[in-house]
Amino acid sequence: MANLMQWLNGDLGPKEAKDVFIKLGRKIWRRSVFILITTLIGAGIGWNGVWVFPSKYNAQLMLAVEEGETSGWQNLLAQFGLDVGGLNPGGIFEGESLVQLFQTRYMVERTLLQKAELHGDSVLLINYLYPYTKWANDPEYAHVTFSENREDFTPLQDSLLLEIYQFVNKEILDVYKPDKKLSLIYVNSVHENKYFAQAFTEAVVKNTTEYFLESITSKARVNLEVLQAQKDSAELALKHAIIRNASAQDQSINSIFQRSQVDKYASYVDLEIANALFIEITKNLTLAEIGLRKQTPLIQVVERPIFPLKRTGMLWWEWMLVGAAMGAAFGVYRALVQSEKA
Repeated sequence: MANLMQWLNGDLGPKEAKDVFIKLGRKIWRRSVFILITTLIGAGIGWNGVWVFPSKYNAQLMLAVEEGETSGWQNLLAQFGLDVGGLNPGGIFEGESLVQLFQTRYMVERTLLQKAELHGDSVLLINYLYPYTKWANDPEYAHVTFSENREDFTPLQDSLLLEIYQFVNKEILDVYKPDKKLSLIYVNSVHENKYFAQAFTEAVVKNTTEYFLESITSKARVNLEVLQAQKDSAELALKHAIIRNASAQDQSINSIFQRSQVDKYASYVDLEIANALFIEITKNLTLAEIGLRKQTPLIQVVERPIFPLKRTGMLWWEWMLVGAAMGAAFGVYRALVQSEKA
């Protein structure tokens, strides 16, 4: 070892260095069996790294979300007393707030408690994920299963669901915007089971976008429902006015009394008012329908997680190779040290 250090420091010439390496080679050869054994042991230990640090699959989905500001059509609707709030009323789901929506407890739990087709069977995502968690290895919790109805959960199931939600946010789900200036959102699920990773990514995006659209368009949909109810009432009133006007005209035919003409003219006025009201409400309803369509943002899935998924982590043979290299290095070191002592 001392001669080797001298060579590394440049204190030995070529001839002396050649002699040093020949001696080292002989020492290593004499301990080759020991080095082989440590190499095999290292490879075996490295192979166990697959179970301790399993490789995982990355299921990534990319979304393009439309964002907009107040425009001319909103000002036009405001002139008719219609407030649809824009593409994002109040800005509640702009930028990072929309990204965080994917990872809220409500969204994650809602996703976990829904069924997905995995291996040809319809199973709850949480029941498919649970065996991969640390709680499933605990005899006290190994028997726990979950159902779709959240209200039927026991306190134990509630507690486990909270723990699993935190585990998902920490270890599985990752949502981010690579550039704040762009309206692109990446949703990643990383798990050792590629089928769960893909199914969870698809499900959490579906649930979150549905909730997003419902929240964004809630005000416009309420306005639309109110106008639709008013239109139905105005249409019914118009039909009654038409029938009353026709009846009044029938009674005034060949009549010499002016009293019969009063009912005729009164029914005609009511018909005109009902008709004008119906036209105005119908116009507002049409504008509200246009506003609802314009207020509904476009959410386009640009890329879906399709097989084969990107894998992270080392494969079994890579673990064995690393372990074998470390075992061989340890064997060589021990051989040189023991030879030096001898």
